[in-house]
Amino acid sequence: MATVDHGRPLPLWYTLPEGFRPVDLSADPDRRMEARYTALAELCPDATTGQLVASALAFEATLGRLVEDGLVHFSSFVLRTDDDLLLTGICQISVTDRPAGDPHLYPHSALRAHPDQPDTHKAVVELPSGLAAVVVADQAVTVPGTLFGVEGESTSAVRTATFNLAFPRIPQAVVVSLSTEIFEAREEFLELATVVAAGISFTAPTPDPAPKRAAVAASPFG
Repeated sequence: MATVDHGRPLPLWYTLPEGFRPVDLSADPDRRMEARYTALAELCPDATTGQLVASALAFEATLGRLVEDGLVHFSSFVLRTDDDLLLTGICQISVTDRPAGDPHLYPHSALRAHPDQPDTHKAVVELPSGLAAVVVADQAVTVPGTLFGVEGESTSAVRTATFNLAFPRIPQAVVVSLSTEIFEAREEFLELATVVAAGISFTAPTPDPAPKRAAVAASPFG
């Protein structure tokens, strides 16, 4: 079950496929920064201590702002496609307020509110949890140099797939967003994003029934 607003429970559950590495949003921030520092040190052995510290601090500050804005899940993912490409990116699940009213109408209003831009595709799709507005967009994202312990900024081309679904009984919506820089894996990325969005549920999962015990046959020896 997801939580937001200082641990208040929400009627929101989600499942993720293999290859996702979630960040524990309830963990102590210092421990989280230490873990990120260690992971970056292994990934970038040539980076200086100052660069690693700056990156860990910037990541934690960004994560804190996202949580304040309703973030309930953050993860990175790494999957290998059938064409032997490594599909990497990040996944975010957030909760936001929506206008009160019929939840079935919300996806249409969400699409109307999203500006029409080049390299943007919009649609309303049906998922197991209800209708969802989906926006797939290619955009340039500015990355502050402080994330890497350097001055200035850099620009990265990113493809995002964002799904907006309305909670059925409360005036809030869940936003599922996946992003990647691997443009070569377009079909695999869209399929993955759809699988994640389809894993959203507003009802608690039912526990698997206990397996039935096999009948014990009477011994022929008494």
